[in-house]
Amino acid sequence: MLSFRSLRSGSSGNLLLLESRTPRTRTRVLIDCGLRSQRECCRILEAEVGLDDPLDGIVISHAHGDHINYAALRVLSRLRVPIHAHRHTARQISARALNPYRLPASVDPREIRFQRFDDEPFAIGSFTFEPLPVPHAPGVTTHAFLIREGGHKLLVASDFNDPEAVVPHAYDCDFIYVESNHDLELLRRHFNPASLFHLSNPAAGLLLQHALERSRRPPRAVMLAHLSEDRNHPEIALATVREALGRYGARLPLLTAPRYAASRPVVVAE
Repeated sequence: MLSFRSLRSGSSGNLLLLESRTPRTRTRVLIDCGLRSQRECCRILEAEVGLDDPLDGIVISHAHGDHINYAALRVLSRLRVPIHAHRHTARQISARALNPYRLPASVDPREIRFQRFDDEPFAIGSFTFEPLPVPHAPGVTTHAFLIREGGHKLLVASDFNDPEAVVPHAYDCDFIYVESNHDLELLRRHFNPASLFHLSNPAAGLLLQHALERSRRPPRAVMLAHLSEDRNHPEIALATVREALGRYGARLPLLTAPRYAASRPVVVAE
């Protein structure tokens, strides 16, 4: 079985779980872990992920604190979870979250050991991750990921502002997790310049429309992610994207990732 679950999604913290199970093997990988404290991180990992079996790794999309931070890095290191980050992202995390001038004198940033990747695909257990550079905030290296496992293909793309960066990779995916950050009218009423670095609801709909037009079959499900708390609402995001999809929307299971709770598991393959 191949499954996906969003455990947290949004500017208050992001945490995703990929799991593949066969009668003989099991691979569990996190994508991002931007929880605000070590206590919260331990609580959610124990309650939502389960720590009786080891995690095979975590893959980090970029260095912003709602996707990775010092508290999460400390917990993951204690659990001996391999931490995979692009070489530029690892350097930016070290500058942001592991700045020795901001940490207590008793903390040694060298305790956090990264497994650095470049632009080539890399494997974690039964998963193969292909890093996809995407435009986000200036000076912050950011990646979406095309993930393959057992003939299946998943796209995880959050925190970017150009649909063209990922459209070609969304063709024939079995599952798509894509940012749908803000409603344009709510952004006009409650403007936040940071929202310009994120994908709007109409842009997410356009991305999915182009992907479906060029796909031989629709995905098993699509999950809209990283919804703004003040400039979006699940019902608005779903309605806007369905309208953009037109006739394709009727045959597409469309979900939203909860901000402060776990989604139900999405079974990508039995």
